[in-house]
Amino acid sequence: MRTAHSNLTVWFGVLGGPLAWAVQFVANLFLTFYDCGSEARATVALHPIETALGIVAIVVGLASTAVAARLFRDTRRQREMSLEVIRGFGGDPPPARVHFLAIVGLTVNFLSLAIVVMTTIGSPELLNCRQS
Repeated sequence: MRTAHSNLTVWFGVLGGPLAWAVQFVANLFLTFYDCGSEARATVALHPIETALGIVAIVVGLASTAVAARLFRDTRRQREMSLEVIRGFGGDPPPARVHFLAIVGLTVNFLSLAIVVMTTIGSPELLNCRQS
């Protein structure tokens, strides 16, 4: 029995975690530049905002990992992995491509989640605006 998977679902399973990490990284970088380059240092508490960004990134990364795991489970037992090329847009991706991208998604989401967790735990422990 073949289960159809949309391209959007497949790409969320692959890129959800890395994109969540990238957004968290850029937002934390912006907040740090804002805090260290302005007089608003005493009025804005950055650590709760950074922690909230980290939690949101972790939730998105876990959801993306769950999607990748579901895609992997759905496609690993198919006897006939279709290798035919689908021309044009709007068609379902072939199961072999979905299976491969699910493996990629499981790998990159795990690495992204590890980075996000380390950043979320370590960021509040750092002193603000301290140069090394």
